[in-house]
Amino acid sequence: MVRDGSTAERRLEGRLRRLRSAGHRITAQRRAVLRALAMMGCACGAEDVHARARRIYPRLGLVTVYRTLAALVREGLAQTVQLDDGRVRYELRDDGRHHHHLVCLSCGSIARLEACALGRLQSAGRRRGFRVTAHRLELFGYCENCQPWEARHEAR
Repeated sequence: MVRDGSTAERRLEGRLRRLRSAGHRITAQRRAVLRALAMMGCACGAEDVHARARRIYPRLGLVTVYRTLAALVREGLAQTVQLDDGRVRYELRDDGRHHHHLVCLSCGSIARLEACALGRLQSAGRRRGFRVTAHRLELFGYCENCQPWEARHEAR
């Protein structure tokens, strides 16, 4: 989700600098993949990234997209999201901030959930001597569009 153009461009350039400093060449193809991933938001499949990035760089191959996504994950610039359907999805990491996902079991839509209530669980783990380094949470159910009409109105 590209927000403010100048902020988005600064983030893009910062990510490209990190890739370059890790020894990766910055090509037009890699730039297109990174830009497409930033525009798409959260939890996108490689094929979806490929389709979007081809609007920027029409000759981009799917193998290049997979290799670029793997490099972004290796360098900590992106992460994988694996849901119950077996597909691997990718999303950019947000500089230390994280989010969770709402996944519709009917249409497959994935919505970003900014709220995080897992702090107490992490604290409980620390009290038991466990060092928590990360966590992920996906909530499964039905989006507003897929719920029966009656159920939408009962919930309000």
